[in-house]
Amino acid sequence: MSRELPTADDQTPASVRIHRPGPLPSTGVPQPLPAQPSAGTPQPGPASLCPLLLTSAAPSEGWSRDAVAPAACSPWVPARAHAGPRARPQPCPWTPDKAQRTDPQVDSMDRGTLPQAVALLLAVCSLGPTSLAETVYCDLQPVDPKVTYVMSQVSEGCVAQTPNATVEVHILFLDFPREVSELELTLQAPEQNGAWPREVLLILSMNKSIFLKLQAPGIPLRLVSNPNQIFQEPSNKVDITQLPPFTTKHQLLNWADTKGPITSVAALSDPKSILLRLDQAPRSPSFCSLEPHKDMGHTLQWSPFAQASVLGCRLEGVAGHKEAHILKILPGPEAGPRTVTVQVKLSCASRDLDAVLILQGPPYVSWLIDANHNVQIWTTGEYSFKIFPDKNIRGFNLPNTTQGLLGEARRLNASVVASFVELPLASFVSLQAPSCGRGLQPSPTPVQTTPFKEGCNHELLLSVIQPNCSNDVMTLVLSKDLISTLRCTVTSLTFRDTSCQAEDRDDQFVLSSGYSSCGMVVTETVVSNEVVVNFLPSSSLQRKTVNCINVDSLSIQLGLYLSSYFLQATNTIELGQQGFVQVSVSPLFPERMIELDRCQLNLGPDKEIVELIQRQEAQSSCVSLLSPSPGGDMRFSFLLRGYMVPMPTTGILSCTVALRIRTLSLEVQRTVFTRLNIVSPGLPDKGLVLPAVLGITFGAFLIGALLTAALWYIYSHTRHPGKREPVVAVAAPASSESSSTNHSIGSTQSTPCSTSSMA
Repeated sequence: MSRELPTADDQTPASVRIHRPGPLPSTGVPQPLPAQPSAGTPQPGPASLCPLLLTSAAPSEGWSRDAVAPAACSPWVPARAHAGPRARPQPCPWTPDKAQRTDPQVDSMDRGTLPQAVALLLAVCSLGPTSLAETVYCDLQPVDPKVTYVMSQVSEGCVAQTPNATVEVHILFLDFPREVSELELTLQAPEQNGAWPREVLLILSMNKSIFLKLQAPGIPLRLVSNPNQIFQEPSNKVDITQLPPFTTKHQLLNWADTKGPITSVAALSDPKSILLRLDQAPRSPSFCSLEPHKDMGHTLQWSPFAQASVLGCRLEGVAGHKEAHILKILPGPEAGPRTVTVQVKLSCASRDLDAVLILQGPPYVSWLIDANHNVQIWTTGEYSFKIFPDKNIRGFNLPNTTQGLLGEARRLNASVVASFVELPLASFVSLQAPSCGRGLQPSPTPVQTTPFKEGCNHELLLSVIQPNCSNDVMTLVLSKDLISTLRCTVTSLTFRDTSCQAEDRDDQFVLSSGYSSCGMVVTETVVSNEVVVNFLPSSSLQRKTVNCINVDSLSIQLGLYLSSYFLQATNTIELGQQGFVQVSVSPLFPERMIELDRCQLNLGPDKEIVELIQRQEAQSSCVSLLSPSPGGDMRFSFLLRGYMVPMPTTGILSCTVALRIRTLSLEVQRTVFTRLNIVSPGLPDKGLVLPAVLGITFGAFLIGALLTAALWYIYSHTRHPGKREPVVAVAAPASSESSSTNHSIGSTQSTPCSTSSMA
């Protein structure tokens, strides 16, 4: 006769075999486990804590007092050979399907002994601790395993859909704690035939300098930033457009909005790598409005430079070498289905590693596990394996506290917590643990982490040494932070004349000299010298020729004119009037190329800056590029808008000129400006110019002629016919007198012959 224990909620029936007193058999075989109980159901305790309480659900025939759990109480679930939804690890010590009641002596047991047995068991269990968490002692300390992660959550950001735009604008606000950092930035377009159909304007606003490794295959990219803050590998350089010196984030966003619809904005703190996807984000608004703690979703994923803090400890009172790796994922700003890929790399030559992976996160998080060793899995939500991604397995309800998760590790007979990590909501987590069952490995002494894993990069260091020439002095500045980041040791920095040594000024080396010493070579356009750097440990001398444009010999003039003849410059312009601008540079040399990089009109703090020229291109229909002057001066015109509230009274017209030397790939930018007075139409604040005088004169003449003609017309058509005198034939003398008299009456004009009197 055999009867099984009652089941609950689609769980595998648990049976118990009753034996005579004596040695108990042990199956030693891992068994499939029941499904996770519903929320609020007490979790089964460890095997050592009162396992016989499960018999309270048995039928009333009675059970043998010597029915105990089998010896094998540590279920094993291979990560690469999972059986299915019912094959889950289970801390319960019972063997689920083999135990049966077969001894006839059990059937003859007096049923009245059951209450006594239950009371005895309850009394024994009450002597133990009331809570598993209270029994867990584990002093978490930094340990050796390495954890990196990728996430899409940013401190501030937004995503918008811009399907019909010809230019999509992406903005990254980057904050770095170090003077120089390394950044890997990848732009990824959706798979399609040919290049990305529209231009991408990427704006980088940073507080410190970076080494940029940019990848944007097949994408027409225009990068806007501060060129002085970006260092690039000589073999992979991209052109950088100068970003205007905005003081607030709001000003930059307003300026970027004039270039095209903003597709994404993200503010990141100390990123190591960024992946920006250009395909349209579904269910996104049509306008990008900044939100704090924004989840960028599929659009942007990034990895922080700092590694996650990994803790570990030894669980007291548990023997063996089983290790637990615990990962806790915190809830994100938006609750929605998310999959976290967990990559586990355990450095172990043998395949008999005894380990358990505990993954705890919000209920909407599922797990995709990629492990290089067989590990026992214990998770919330659902999980699957990379080799079988479509086979989802239901997880369990786990506590969300540190003590609760440590208790779960102890419940699973782990003696060591090899890693305990708490992370924000991530999309990818990589765990690398070198311990491999050897016990707890303390974290090594912290050292300064640098982005370069090999020795000093001499070529890269020399590439960032750029001179600055002004006031007849060449100056080079080399940051000590930069030297440390590149893992270099510099013992000396000199010019060609080694007696000209660099000065050590706090956090940088400064090498400077006048044009007349230290081996300087000065021409009308270029100043040249050679920099010598001595590195350790090889004590090798590295040399680099440095050149800069001799800007002290240049004269740049900016003038505003009110006619296309460019005859007389002025500083006054009227609202609604067209202005003509000329930028002249002297002297000119054949090898020097001059471009109008940027011009703008600043009408005051309450007005937006009016962009006129960018990279020698007009920025609106009110701006026109004109042909250069015979002397090569750059010219353009603009129409000042006629209606503004409030009306500006002053403005600053500024232009940035880029000077390039074709033969040496040198470039320098200089900005000139002029102040303008702005008047409203009709105000007497400015004198009349010749076109205005001619217009007024011609208008007055035309009005006078028309008025005279109108009066004559009225007079000739309103005189009464009866008043006209008849013509009388008289003698010549009388006729002459009458005619003269009649003429004087009928006309207001006087004649020289009006001296005779009337008879």
